[in-house]
Order: sequence, then C-alpha cells, then structure tokens
Amino acid sequence: MINEQEILLITFQDEDEILFQQWLEKDHVYKWFCCGGNEDEQARIDGLSEKQDWLDEITQRDENPHRHQFIALFNGTKIGYGVCLDLAGEPEYTNDQYPDLAGKLKAGEAFELGYCIGEETYLYKGIGKIIIKKLEEKCRETGASLLLADPNEKNIPSVKVLLANGFEKYKDGDYRKQLK
Repeated sequence: MINEQEILLITFQDEDEILFQQWLEKDHVYKWFCCGGNEDEQARIDGLSEKQDWLDEITQRDENPHRHQFIALFNGTKIGYGVCLDLAGEPEYTNDQYPDLAGKLKAGEAFELGYCIGEETYLYKGIGKIIIKKLEEKCRETGASLLLADPNEKNIPSVKVLLANGFEKYKDGDYRKQLK
C-alpha cells in the first residue's frame, strides 16, 4: 500500500496539458471522463465532445478561478489529476447537476471533487483515496462546508473511494460530504 506522504498535489501547469491529454486518450480514463462508462462505439464517438470540453477546461484554466486543478505526484512522478470546482462559480452546471443547491451557494462553500489516475501502474493501490483526501484538505483551507462528487454508478472503484472518504450517497451519481 502507498503511504499518504508519498502523494503530493501540485498546481496544474502549462507543461501538464500534454500529459493530461495523453491520459484522456487511455481507455481507463476516457471511459469515465468522456463516455459515462459506456463502451459502445456510439458512446465513444459522442465522448469526443466531452473530451474536447475537458481539454478546453485545462487550456482555459486561467479564465476559471473557481476551478482549482492539480497534478498528483507519487515520489516525484506525475501519475494523476485532481480538481476542486467551486460550485458557486458555475451556476449553470450547479443547476444541472445539483438543482437543490442552485442559487444557494456562496464562493468557497461547496466544491465538487474529481480525479483520475492516469498511469495504469498506479491503479488499485489506494491512491484515489489519498487524492480525494488531499483535495478535501485543499477545500477545507478555503472554509468549505460541503463536498460533492458525481461518479458514474458503474465506476465501482471511484464510488468506493468516495465512501471510504466519508461521502454518502445522496442519489445515483451524487455523493456528498458535510465538513465540520
């Protein structure tokens, strides 16, 4: 098992864009980030626009101060990605994904977390759990009181990571954790 101190989150930089794009090309990332867990050919074709949306978010990150993006390092090697999205800065998205929270959030109050482990060698080693924990720490620094995540229910490993980090299922694809 990986020791928590071996994983660091560093701010996403310009030079990480190519690496992130390479990770999106990998089946184990593309499947969940772009195809909603569906593996049929039409889903893969439809996923191309989702992929482009992710790439746009990465390349336009300076225009989105409410989106805090990180690279996960294991002993100095870049192995994954994490994001903390301040939902108050994305009202349309919040309305679509979390309608019960629409119009009710202040900046820094509620964050949606997301992550991926881009390098296959590091899958199933407890790193996802550590990344979520470290993303939570980043959100706590801002005074956040609520964390959310929207995993695909078919992505059992990610659902288990969230539950292991104290998230509770609110409804399918909506997991939440109240911070104290």
